[in-house]
Parts: sequence; C-alpha cells; structure tokens
Amino acid sequence: MTDDTVLPPEVRRLINETLESMDHVELLFRIVRKGEATAEWLAQDAHVDRNQVAQVLKDLERAKLLIAADGVYRVTTSARERAAVELFADTYNARPVTLIRAVYARPSSVRSFANAFRLRGGTE
Repeated sequence: MTDDTVLPPEVRRLINETLESMDHVELLFRIVRKGEATAEWLAQDAHVDRNQVAQVLKDLERAKLLIAADGVYRVTTSARERAAVELFADTYNARPVTLIRAVYARPSSVRSFANAFRLRGGTE
C-alpha cells in the first residue's frame, strides 16, 4: 500500500491545496490540539519565526481553515473544512510520518499552479 492510499482524500486535498510546508502542518495541528491560539504562542511553541507564523496564519485563514477574532485563531466553523481539519489532526496523530512524507512529496507544479491564482495586493 502506498502513502497515497493511506491518507484520506480530505487530508490529501488539504496537503495539495493548503498545507504547503511543515510550518503550515505544525501550526494548524497546534491550533487543533489546543482549541485556539495566538500568533505569539504559536511562534514560541513551534519555534517558528513570528513573521513566518503571520504568513502561515494568513494562508490558513485565506484557505478558510481558520477564523480569527481579537488575535486568537480557531478552526473554522464550516462543517466541510472543520471535518477535514479534524481528520488531518487524527491522521497526524496516527500516521505522522506518512503525512510528513506526503507534504514533502507534494508536487511543486501543484504549488506553482495554485500560486498563479492567488490574489496579490497591487499598486493599481
């Protein structure tokens, strides 16, 4: 059985569409595990640069996986995305190596294609 067949389709979708780095994986997992978190706590707990934490949180919020209020981040209330995030956390707990390998094996072309459609703030 290959790693592709072990990961649930929802988790594979998150990896291909949103979880583009281990920072994304680690920060999302920490928020799920704790229930809510601030950027400051995440930076300290995950030992990730605060600027990188801010960028990852923006990415996860843009992907509708997180919601933020008063600087506190929580998992979205969208039933579909919440179920996918919870399945991701379960998979991370049960098969962390498989999940990590899938993140690192993520095709760069998928990332490049997805980034081509991101809206960027412009000077227009």
